[in-house]
Amino acid sequence: MTPRVGYQGAPGAYSEECADALFPVAELVPIRTFPEVFAALEGGNIDAAVVPVENTLAGAVVDVYDLLRQHRELSIAAEAILPVRHCLVAIPGTKLEDVRVARSHSQALMQVEPWLRAHGIDAEIAYDTAGAAAEVASGRDRRVAAVASRRAAEHRGLAILAEDLAPPDQNFTRFFALTNRDDRSTSQAIPAKLRSGPPKTSLVFAVHDAPGALVRALQPFATAGVNLAKIESRPSRAQPWDYCFYVDLHGDPETSPTKEAVALLRLTAAWVEILGTYPMANGRL
Repeated sequence: MTPRVGYQGAPGAYSEECADALFPVAELVPIRTFPEVFAALEGGNIDAAVVPVENTLAGAVVDVYDLLRQHRELSIAAEAILPVRHCLVAIPGTKLEDVRVARSHSQALMQVEPWLRAHGIDAEIAYDTAGAAAEVASGRDRRVAAVASRRAAEHRGLAILAEDLAPPDQNFTRFFALTNRDDRSTSQAIPAKLRSGPPKTSLVFAVHDAPGALVRALQPFATAGVNLAKIESRPSRAQPWDYCFYVDLHGDPETSPTKEAVALLRLTAAWVEILGTYPMANGRL
């Protein structure tokens, strides 16, 4: 059975490109917003989802991290790293000097802000890079362009006015492939070479409000020699000024020494939730 894989955005989005690489034999389903993607997966309308989680220039996609904690029936099944090459795209016949406004997703606009500022072009937020390209194609206004991929420009019949608006050797986005926790089959549709990396785990936890609580929570990983690849704090939404911590670590909590380190974390933390254990991305797509 061909899996249905959802992604946030419109056809031509970077998320579609990543979903196509992770699930080459799948029906790709564009969905407008991140909450709708998570709801569709949890509700069984799609079998998997591919969502961005962080960019090397713009940082974390915080909406996705918050949704991961809210949808506890979902789990991370894989990760992938996609090179991002932003283009300025417009209706055919447009010249660069005609453009006054560039529309795109907020993350993309952050990544290309220095280029837009240098060219005197104002940024305007859209729900998606490819969605912005679609709006430019339908609007037919030479003063308005979009920051999007070459794939999106070709899909909408738009001209590329400039390429590599952010340094291509520095701009990469990390994506998660998500499935339901009790689904053991959909992730097998991911090519074996993208599932061959060593184990990596993402988890989220909170600490008690006490001096040194965060140090005590993380110390077991240092003692066990478990590498922490990332730590990110986010408001817990339990009460004002209360935070939780997202951690990526190299290892599997079912095997030593990660197993013992996570067990000690559970003793010191207020709560701990495993978001998924998955193969580490072994290179770029």
